[in-house]
Amino acid sequence: MKILLRNCRIYDGTGNTWFAGDIAIDHDRIAGVGNVTGFRADEDINVQGNAVAPGFIDIHTHSDNAAFVPHLSKGKIMQGVTTEVIGNCGMSAYPINPEKIHYLKQYVSSLFGSLEWNWTSLSEFADFSTSLGMVTNLIPLIGHGAVRIAAMGFDNRPPTADEMVHMKQLVQDMMDQGAFGLSSGLIYPPGVYCSTEELVELCKVVQKNKGIYATHMRNESNLVYESVEEAIAIGRDSNIPVQISHHKAAGRINWGKPRKTLPLIREARSSGIDVDLDLYPYTAGSTLLSATLPPWCHEGGTQEMLRRLKDPDMRNRISVDIKNGIPGWENLSQNAGWDQVFIASVQQNRELEGKSIDEIAKMRGQDPTSTLLDILIEENGVATMIVFLMSEDDVRYIMHQPETMIGSDGIPDPGKTHPRFFGTFARVLGHYTREEKVLHLEDAIRKMTSFPAKKLGLKDRGIIREGAYADLVVFDPKVVQDIATYDSPSETAAGFSYVFVNGYPVVYNGTFEFVKKGRFIKKGDIQ
Repeated sequence: MKILLRNCRIYDGTGNTWFAGDIAIDHDRIAGVGNVTGFRADEDINVQGNAVAPGFIDIHTHSDNAAFVPHLSKGKIMQGVTTEVIGNCGMSAYPINPEKIHYLKQYVSSLFGSLEWNWTSLSEFADFSTSLGMVTNLIPLIGHGAVRIAAMGFDNRPPTADEMVHMKQLVQDMMDQGAFGLSSGLIYPPGVYCSTEELVELCKVVQKNKGIYATHMRNESNLVYESVEEAIAIGRDSNIPVQISHHKAAGRINWGKPRKTLPLIREARSSGIDVDLDLYPYTAGSTLLSATLPPWCHEGGTQEMLRRLKDPDMRNRISVDIKNGIPGWENLSQNAGWDQVFIASVQQNRELEGKSIDEIAKMRGQDPTSTLLDILIEENGVATMIVFLMSEDDVRYIMHQPETMIGSDGIPDPGKTHPRFFGTFARVLGHYTREEKVLHLEDAIRKMTSFPAKKLGLKDRGIIREGAYADLVVFDPKVVQDIATYDSPSETAAGFSYVFVNGYPVVYNGTFEFVKKGRFIKKGDIQ
């Protein structure tokens, strides 16, 4: 299909100032930009001077199950997201060791929901996702947690020499099958059990294949500075580009620390280490409810964790560790307070969604820790939470930095999930760019398009130019706004009139068209 977009205010994604012109779309590619006289279109669309930008690239998502719940992709498409990076925080649906698949299923079930699990590799997962169809494009990372599970389960120990060889081979296999890099989740088991040296060795394999290392760091609160140092050291020692995921300073006593971590990142860049970061525009995070437990609770996997939660002596030990902390452990409840930890999604006790642990504890006549443990038991460990941890000043400061991209960290969950899945990109454009003036519009768009494309090595996405893929978004800068809130997190954004995925208008005149035009993009596809 050939489409002509007329009267465009073109923001090409590079950060350059906008220019007026037309855009010609020929099937899945941009056929011309600016003066396209002579282009014969099947459809002519007058965008009436609205902004036209490259489709937004969400550098950090948990949309690994997008092909299984495609209707939820409406939340992303209606805010201009056309491409999503999956396999973040050490969690991916591959590689799979059939003998240890039960560990992986339990590990990712809170985020990925119910999957069919009839694959063992990235290539097979990509083929299966493609057979189901996707609304957005998907770009895969390898989860370090999944690799470690395949090689050694949930053991809290260093890998043996043979296990290290096995993990390296798994990483190489997944890179051969199209992964763009390796991700880690170092507050989650089994990533929390690994050493810096283990990550360096695996990243050397990724580096040979021109991939990146994306990290949910070991600590984003009291030891955030030291955790940035570790991420930089991994980049230096393996000579790999580093992406620090959802950078923040969690907990009131740590507010302001980004003014120390960002100069550290900038210093690393000046010494030749390619370190960047991403951010979501909210003061609350969202993750597994079980992340509030001490690391030792998770040894052996979810069933062992649940066994411990039912043991009176273990419950007492957990309560003491949560109250007093453990050196090096990111104690989320201590950083936030139980009144700031809210149930986002559960399967059994849906009436708890949107309520804080403190509120539920009072309802049940319990202390908060006992309430937490009981909920995890009742939900068989499958639950997510929203936790308020960050400072608005820090969000603005990090967002403004030239090293920062935008990533939603969104979870496609039908529960009372975080509004960032439906609102991240619209919130940056509306609230922080138009209203707060934290960014110029050209730079906000760059952070969502050409910047992540460059980090990933994408050559024909994230930019408006002849020959690039026709992933495009049309919006009104005066109207664009996030509508999703913590109370109503599934409200689609306002101000977007057209969104094209591979040349097809998935949003047409403000209406979402439920069509699956997304592609599973493998790294080899762009070479």
